[in-house]
Amino acid sequence: MMDATTRRKTIKAEAKQLLNRNFKFYLVLFLPIFILQLVTFGSNFADGVLNSNFEQSNLAWIISIVLSLLMVGVSFVLIDLERGVTELKEPVSKSFTIFNSWDYFIGTLALTILIGIMTMLWSFLLLVPGIIKGYSYSQAIYIYRDYLDQGQKIGFMEAITLSREMMDGHKWEMFVLQLSFIGWALLCILILPILGVEPYYQQTMANFYVKLSMEAAEADEESDPEEPVVVTPSTDEQTPSSDAGSQPSSDDTDSQAATPTDKPDDDETPKQE
Repeated sequence: MMDATTRRKTIKAEAKQLLNRNFKFYLVLFLPIFILQLVTFGSNFADGVLNSNFEQSNLAWIISIVLSLLMVGVSFVLIDLERGVTELKEPVSKSFTIFNSWDYFIGTLALTILIGIMTMLWSFLLLVPGIIKGYSYSQAIYIYRDYLDQGQKIGFMEAITLSREMMDGHKWEMFVLQLSFIGWALLCILILPILGVEPYYQQTMANFYVKLSMEAAEADEESDPEEPVVVTPSTDEQTPSSDAGSQPSSDDTDSQAATPTDKPDDDETPKQE
C-alpha cells in the first residue's frame, strides 16, 4: 500500500495523462457543465446586482441542482475511465449519465439530501465537525453506484457508513489533495481558462476514489473470515487417520508433500504548460 504523498502524486499524474491525451473528449464531456456554470453565474449576477425577481432566483437554484447532478454523473464516467471499463466515445451521451439510469438519479438525489442534512446537523455543534463529516461522507454516492453496477442492493445509510469507514485515515489526505489545486485555481482566474482545470481536478478526485476502493477491496479479501484456510501438517507431526484401525505406510508418509496455501491476498507546484 502506497503512502499518501506517493498516492497523491500518482493519481494527479494519471489524471493529467488522461486529460492531455484526450482533451477533446473531456471538453465535450464537460461542455454542458460549463454552460450551466455560466448560466448560474449570470443568474446570480442579475439577482445580486440588478435586483431581479423571485422567479429568476428560483431558476438559478434549480439550475444549481441540475448542475450538481450532472457533475456526479460525469464523475461516474471519470471513475470508469480510470478503471478502463468505458471507452472514450460518445461524450455528449456520457455527460447526461445521471439521467440515463433511474437508480443512479434517485440514489444520487437521496444521498445528496441525506448527506446535506447530516452534515448540517454536525455543523450546528461547530464548523470543524461539519467539515470533517463532509469528508467522511464524500464517497457514499460512488460506493452506492458501485453496488448498483454489481447487482447488489445497498441502503443509503449503509453507503454512508461504508464511506465513513473508507475515509478513516484519509480525510486529511483528501484535504491536502484538494488544497494542491489552489495554485491552479489562481492561475485559472488570472491566466488559464477553466476548461482545462476543472476536468483535471474532477479526474483527480475520481482517481482518488478508485485508489481507495481498490485498497478497501484488498483489505476485505485479506480479512474475510469465511475464506477457507488450509493447514498443512509438518513432516514431524503424525497425522491421525480417519480409519482408527489403519496406519499410514512409510512409503505414503515419505511421498506426502505439503501443498502451499494460496491466499488472495505534488504536492505539485502549478505551472503553465
